[in-house]
Amino acid sequence: MNDLIAKLKKGDEAAFKEVMAVYKKPIFNYLSLLLGDRQLAEELTQDTFVKVYFKAHTLKTDNAQAAKAWIYCIATNLARSEFRKKRIRQLFSLSDLNERQASYTPDIEKKLLAEQLLSLVPEKWRVPLIMKEMDNFSFEEIALMLNKPIGTVKSMVFRGKDHLKKQCLDPKGASHV
Repeated sequence: MNDLIAKLKKGDEAAFKEVMAVYKKPIFNYLSLLLGDRQLAEELTQDTFVKVYFKAHTLKTDNAQAAKAWIYCIATNLARSEFRKKRIRQLFSLSDLNERQASYTPDIEKKLLAEQLLSLVPEKWRVPLIMKEMDNFSFEEIALMLNKPIGTVKSMVFRGKDHLKKQCLDPKGASHV
């Protein structure tokens, strides 16, 4: 994989396609959970890989883990820019789906509920929480991606989980979902 990153840095198109094949779905899933909007997540996934292609030469290492962290940083920064632009977080509801869409995904209600609950978590805690719990990154990897101390990342994940728990247990919080 380190050879692949070295080729990517040199502008090798085949290496870029391979990197995109490996990371496109995880980045899309990450952005989808983070934003709560699959269409916007698709757009930002494409924007992420445009930046990866044109900025790969700026990577300081050929290490695959560092490259993965760099790609997630790009995606996270694009999502944050989107939050700043919109300042409005949209919540999915079952009424937004037509019957045909729901029939393709049997667990759609659980998924939408999870997305709704995650959208209630403040962004500063949601980003590391999704990275840890959904994308299975280690605290060390998250700390590297977010450029924060490991202790801070652990605290942010804990606070995100605590916020989710309070939303689920608090009748007022649950009624918003």
